[in-house]
Amino acid sequence: MMQQNQLQGALSSQFDTVLETMEGIATSYFLSGRLEQALQILQVGRLLLSMPEVTTHAQARFLLQYGRTLTLKTQFENAPEDEAIAVLQQVQQLAKQLDDPQLIADAVDSIGFAGYTAASNRREGDPSLLQGYFQEALERRQALQDQRGCSESLFHLGLIEDIIDQPEQAHRYYTQALQLARQHNHPREAAEALRHLGFQAQRQGRPAEAQQYFRRALRMAEQSEMQVYIPFAHVALADVYLEQKELDRASEHARKALELAQSMDIKRAHIFALFSNGSICQARGDTKLARDYYEQAHALAQTIGLGYAIQRAGDALQQLAENTDSQLSAQEQEQ
Repeated sequence: MMQQNQLQGALSSQFDTVLETMEGIATSYFLSGRLEQALQILQVGRLLLSMPEVTTHAQARFLLQYGRTLTLKTQFENAPEDEAIAVLQQVQQLAKQLDDPQLIADAVDSIGFAGYTAASNRREGDPSLLQGYFQEALERRQALQDQRGCSESLFHLGLIEDIIDQPEQAHRYYTQALQLARQHNHPREAAEALRHLGFQAQRQGRPAEAQQYFRRALRMAEQSEMQVYIPFAHVALADVYLEQKELDRASEHARKALELAQSMDIKRAHIFALFSNGSICQARGDTKLARDYYEQAHALAQTIGLGYAIQRAGDALQQLAENTDSQLSAQEQEQ
């Protein structure tokens, strides 16, 4: 019996090592911009979870990463969020069975973010209803002195305040998230907080300040080899340089964003990069090329059903058509 128990313990330890290794591989794939490969690794690993030697803790930890990665697919490709939320709710149940406070906190925050991502993509629902998830997660993480987790939950609370038009409160949360992330060396959380502080400055008519935030976010993503976030950082810089009428710099960042988004097949970044390139061409007076970029953005947005991007592309194409008609009418009158 003792020998059998020892064998059982050895197998559990070996499975734990295998699953943890697969989690690390999936993380590396994701950060390098290969989301589908990350999901493939996790889907293969999920087949092992039914083995009797796999501990409940190992199951919950692995499913947490799987659920979070499914959420990223929702975020980047507008994929349905149902599976992600179901997996994360399973994690929450397992964590409660284990009475594991860290897993409970992580699951609660992740469920909230999966809901936020879907609502944000669709521009529907009441995002304030998700605030409770992030507040609960923050309180649990503060009790655990989980500084990375606290930074993440503060950032998520900022997202909610931003979307319900409470800019001062959002700024406070973003700033707190950034301070914690920088103090404890969590570059992913810091880069996201910087980028959203930049968006705030841009909306409030301070493009030079926004540019500084965006440049710092890009530098942090590059230094930390978080390739998947770099196209978004270039799009943000392209748009703010365009606003400042620095078209050459805007064009450089828009081109890099498009190349990276295409090579990594990050559809949401690809759509944003097409918009940026189209806007720059329009500012230069190249209507034909601008129309081409907007049409590509419209087609790609349709493939993933990203409604607000479809609308934006349609509005841009309509504006181009109206401008062209006005120019032709003016030329006819001159003749």
